[in-house]
Amino acid sequence: MITYVNTVFVSNKEGAAVLTAMPAATTTNAVPANYGDFILMNCDESTKGDATKLYTVDATTNTFKIGMITKNNATIISKADGSVKYQPIVRWSNEIKAADIRDIRSSKYAADTEDVVTLDFSKVVDANTLALFAEGGKRIIVRLTFKDLPTRYRKWTESYEYVTEAGDDMVKIAAGIAKQINLQYKRARVTASAAAGVLTLTALPYDDDNVVDSYSWAGKVRFVADCYYTDPAAAAFASRNKYFLPGMIIEKTPGVWSTTSAKLVRDRESQGMGYDGIMNRTWWPIIKPDMETKLDGKYNGLTFQFENTYRAADDIFRKTKQNVEVYATDAAICNTIATTLKTIAADTDRATNDIAA
Repeated sequence: MITYVNTVFVSNKEGAAVLTAMPAATTTNAVPANYGDFILMNCDESTKGDATKLYTVDATTNTFKIGMITKNNATIISKADGSVKYQPIVRWSNEIKAADIRDIRSSKYAADTEDVVTLDFSKVVDANTLALFAEGGKRIIVRLTFKDLPTRYRKWTESYEYVTEAGDDMVKIAAGIAKQINLQYKRARVTASAAAGVLTLTALPYDDDNVVDSYSWAGKVRFVADCYYTDPAAAAFASRNKYFLPGMIIEKTPGVWSTTSAKLVRDRESQGMGYDGIMNRTWWPIIKPDMETKLDGKYNGLTFQFENTYRAADDIFRKTKQNVEVYATDAAICNTIATTLKTIAADTDRATNDIAA
């Protein structure tokens, strides 16, 4: 299979634990105390009928699955006396064979940052260029090329123009361009500021996906910038020529987009629901489980891949690639699960370093 079959767990519980027994049923239909905890089930034949071994996994375990306690309960009615109890529901992964684990990866929470580009006009010190701009009437153009908006035949660009006035220096030009960019807010994808002749452009965060049940996948503004000028008063075709500013320094600091960013976690959780049968995303009503991701959550991640063997229709045994992804605000639970997986897989080289702060 080209696409990995995904099971995604999201836990917002601080102090989450890996349980060694199923949570007990209660007499009240309340959110379980173990909501957000994890549990591992030993699926080996030797554990059948032995409750003491069912939730114990170690280096001798061949087949297991991982689950997370949800906030919902199953109603259990006794045939004997009609009494009602509520059993916390566990959401399980597919069965995993220890020998088929291929990779274990962990990711620590990191705050997202946006792309920043600086254009240092103060480095333009050529006397002829400074005198030309001081005459006034020269067009200074800053062009932004956005890498996150691909089109079929070209890239999306936005250009901002400042026409110099008599006596302008580099400080005034940088400030003038910043003002032009900020005034055109309807098409703004960056914010601009200027200080001491340095123009700083900062990408704006996407704002069309600020809800958990978003129809838009997470995105990030990615852009580069260049700058040139023209002299409309020049003779003939020289008036149309584009000239770069000698000495100008343009630097970019790429934004950081963590793989455990809350919006990306939301997208992974939403996409993973398709493997649980949640296929309708357009026709009302959309019936699906509640999302666990919180957009203000600071998540750590653990992903492990495995390849379960199955017998295909052509009577050949094949492997299907699958993922289990765990995202938790508590880094310690990711480390605990990773340590357990390393023990089961009997291969300490398959896991990365701990991510606990």
